[in-house]
Amino acid sequence: MAGDVELQEVRTPKDLEAFIRFPWQVYRGDRNWVPPILSERRDYLTPARNPALRDADVALFLARRRGRVVGTIAATVPRGLAGAQGVFGFFETVDDEAVAAALLDGARAWLQAHGARLMRGPLNFTDMESPGVLVEGADCPPVMLTAHTPLYYASLLERYGMEVDDDLYAWRAFRSQVGEHLEAVPVEVHRAAEVAESHGVVVRTVRLERWDDEVALARFLFNETLSHLPQHVPVSEADFRRFADPMRRILDPELALFAECEGRTVGFCVSLPDINQALIHLNGHLFPVGWLRLMWYARRIDVLSFKLMGVLPEFRFRGVEALLFVSSLRAMIAKGYRWLDGSLTSERNPMVNLLASRLGAERYKHYRVYRMAL
Repeated sequence: MAGDVELQEVRTPKDLEAFIRFPWQVYRGDRNWVPPILSERRDYLTPARNPALRDADVALFLARRRGRVVGTIAATVPRGLAGAQGVFGFFETVDDEAVAAALLDGARAWLQAHGARLMRGPLNFTDMESPGVLVEGADCPPVMLTAHTPLYYASLLERYGMEVDDDLYAWRAFRSQVGEHLEAVPVEVHRAAEVAESHGVVVRTVRLERWDDEVALARFLFNETLSHLPQHVPVSEADFRRFADPMRRILDPELALFAECEGRTVGFCVSLPDINQALIHLNGHLFPVGWLRLMWYARRIDVLSFKLMGVLPEFRFRGVEALLFVSSLRAMIAKGYRWLDGSLTSERNPMVNLLASRLGAERYKHYRVYRMAL
């Protein structure tokens, strides 16, 4: 019954701890869930410790039934921007329509009161942090920075009246699908890469000694790539740095590539060892022995996640994407990875999805982001 669900805003450290730990209730017994590191999640949800929240208003809510936590949700909106897009995230709930409705009602009312005219989500503050809920593919663990949710979440959101905003896909290609010498890669993909090279496009690796410049360049290319999407909000420097800087610890320079043409950088792509293969064993704890377990499992990571890609609009359909893909595949084979993940790609990015399918990659996860006019 909806009437016995009480919504409470997070106010105290005890409330925050309940908010953070509730997912352990939802995913109890789910071997494919990757628990977040508790200390990192506390920092991420604390505006004073998260640069991405400095210019936003944020509220966290707990849903309780007879005193027991049964759901969580967060709401955020850019500060001082009337009519802005509001976001809900950290949407976790028991399989109960009344609980889901109470959570979404609370987020919607809060966003309206703070000037938002559109509610999108689930997005954990930004489009780069585990966006959407699973529609298909709950049968295997997610790679880093992607979500794992019960399949009933999509049904709860749709029954509430939310509309589809974007469908997102995760792809994977095994070594056997690629070939040790890329012989299984379709001829037209090789030809497209060769066309790019014939027009002077070259691929270089990241310059770690110029990290700040390289991150700024990657952010520019990333935003330009997505500028055609109707709901895209350019990723701020703080958001992109908060995403990129921790990646430096696990980054292999040979797997972070930039495409240049006549001295101008026109595209980039970054692949990362899937650290989720190690985190899944820690149950959210780094101490006292979590660090040792993390290092042990990290040395055994055999999945590479193709995380970011951007090509300037005027250089699309010139083979630059194909050249970056082929270069990444060569590095994957040389480094001994078992398979390559590509995530996430939007349904509104048909070029990348077409290239993934032509490579013979399998679309193994399907996520969905929703919207609702306020």
